Amino acid sequence: MRTKITLTALLALLLIPTSAHAHDDRFYINPAPGEVVTSSSFEAVLTFNYPLLVIEGQTNAELSTKLVDSTEWTAHPLEITGTTLVAQVVVAEAGSYDLRWSAVSSDGHRISGDSTFAVDIAMIEGGEAVVQTAAEPEQAATESAQIPAGFYVGLLMVALGAVFAPIGLMMRRRSKKS
Repeated sequence: MRTKITLTALLALLLIPTSAHAHDDRFYINPAPGEVVTSSSFEAVLTFNYPLLVIEGQTNAELSTKLVDSTEWTAHPLEITGTTLVAQVVVAEAGSYDLRWSAVSSDGHRISGDSTFAVDIAMIEGGEAVVQTAAEPEQAATESAQIPAGFYVGLLMVALGAVFAPIGLMMRRRSKKS
């Protein structure tokens, strides 16, 4: 009787729904929040932990900017390649800008976010403004800190084996006694 109660409790624990931890997310953006860009034309690059969903050439994504005090958003042409979204950003004047993005992740869910950066077009070289962006050392740390999904699958398999192996052994012993 005690065995049946234990088995029922273990099975009930397995059936309790838990939140998913493997959602796609953006983990790198350039220009970084608060970064100063020194050109009116540059590439905004967003890198995700899984490839974005592109169906029949439709990206289902957008990247827009606006001056912080403005209400008019400007959409920018973009291209998605695997885990990277690259938008060609052209702004009309210097100032602080809001950047917002939206895309469809590999699991079919819409993900979005926003950021703020500044444009300072004071540095001219050969008649063109030059983009000066600092490489982000935390990008490498963020990428290495990401735990691959395979780890969680393996951990789940070990946990399921630890739960169901004793159950199988008990059932086998009972069938031999009969």
